[in-house]
Amino acid sequence: MHAPLTHWLRLLWGQAPPLAFDSDCAYIAAGAIHLPALSKLQHSHGWQQQAAAAAHAATHLVYSPQRFDGTGLGPIARVLMALLEDARVEALAVRELPGLARLWRPLHTATPDSGVGFAGLAVRLARSLCDPAYDDPDPWVRKGRSLCFLDADLCMPALRTSAELRVAANRLGHDIGQMRLQFNGKAALALPAYRDDHRWMWAADVLTAAPPPTGAAPLPNREPDADLTAAAKQDVLHPEWDRLIGSLRPDWCCVMESNAPNSAIALNTPARPIHDTEQKIAQRLTRLLRDLMRHVERHGCSDNGEVFELDALVNWQLGRRLRIPASARVYRRPRAGVTRTALWLLIDQSASTAGTSLQASCQAALVLSLALQARGIRFGVAAFNSNGRHAVHWRTVKSPSQAPDAAMAARLDALRAQGSTRLGAVLRHASKRLLATPAAQRWAVLLSDGSPHDIDVHDPVYLREDARRAVSDAARRGVRMGCLVFEPDDSTEAVHVFGRGGAVRVRSSNDLPAALRRLLA
Repeated sequence: MHAPLTHWLRLLWGQAPPLAFDSDCAYIAAGAIHLPALSKLQHSHGWQQQAAAAAHAATHLVYSPQRFDGTGLGPIARVLMALLEDARVEALAVRELPGLARLWRPLHTATPDSGVGFAGLAVRLARSLCDPAYDDPDPWVRKGRSLCFLDADLCMPALRTSAELRVAANRLGHDIGQMRLQFNGKAALALPAYRDDHRWMWAADVLTAAPPPTGAAPLPNREPDADLTAAAKQDVLHPEWDRLIGSLRPDWCCVMESNAPNSAIALNTPARPIHDTEQKIAQRLTRLLRDLMRHVERHGCSDNGEVFELDALVNWQLGRRLRIPASARVYRRPRAGVTRTALWLLIDQSASTAGTSLQASCQAALVLSLALQARGIRFGVAAFNSNGRHAVHWRTVKSPSQAPDAAMAARLDALRAQGSTRLGAVLRHASKRLLATPAAQRWAVLLSDGSPHDIDVHDPVYLREDARRAVSDAARRGVRMGCLVFEPDDSTEAVHVFGRGGAVRVRSSNDLPAALRRLLA
């Protein structure tokens, strides 16, 4: 069962975490999924329960953050928060892969006869959040369902962020306290049986970490990323421009930061070597960036200093001779402690990039990274998609403090096209991060088709105008934005968002140097 299950998970998610069949219950540890052996399963269809457990655990690796903040949460609230997170990620998975519902729903067998104690209500709530056809009469179960979903078909999760999950868990836990129900944590964790025990959720818990399964690639020892600490992984709210009312809606979109696919999965397969063609393109880009940086330095003048900027001094002298206005800023601008350029490469991994577009964007990001690193430019790489305004995902592939390496190449290879493109929120988030970096100039370069869309917006112009507003707001604050368009059409939407000079079409990697020159000139 080991090999078929591994291949099946790879078909579902494009990645195969290490599997081990060595436990009494399912759990996730060190990036590996531990499952009960078939001999330990009493279910008449043990293989179905084993497959359901593997799919559920893999769904956490795909959709869940790496950790939740359990500070101040009581035992009941923790169990409920885990139950709500289970329902959230399964709903997201079923929306993308509807066949998974036929795997999970038959394993939810709770009925009103399961009891009105905490364990009985919890398992009834779990079924209510998984099966739209199940109508439980208990008011507490119905309240939980109304808190979690916006529709009766359980397709639109209402809880998108960890903060919202926490609020809902506390509200339901408060009701349990008011009902004076006895709490048995072990009984609550055991239902339904195919789900994991959530030990991965809580960093503060003292749990025995199981070793990776035999033959699995060990996790590399990585230094903590100073630019993406636990505090920086909190969800960030951004406004959104509503063209119908002509105003910004404050705190309207939630950008959820996380690291790009877990290295325990992405690094199972060694990163492919960089081809000679890519090396040559990177060298051309390095020379191009050197010329562009010289251009920036010539215009980086000051009205005081110790060293003359020769071009500025000549222009000032010519102006005096010709009796025309000329700038007296003839000294080189002091740059001590200031980075010349800060830049973010933003990879669109929405469903519209499926096929060659995402692959071309990732290849371009890798080549650009090599050139930017060679020129000593501080830059980061992030991939993004969205699932409504409450869940705009920003996945950091490389933070500004890291160097391009095999791990970055593996993360790029692990990216999969899914979700939507809420472009305005992503651009505002990039602008916020860039403005926090001292720099002479700041850039956000999008690798995309430049076409915004999302599942909760039906007006075809709304998101385009919001993204256009985000670009103009960023420009007023000193952040320039552009788009390298990896699409065969004319990409009129990208031109509308970024301007005619801000959207450049790229047919192949060989076009990158010329496209980048046009974009950054």
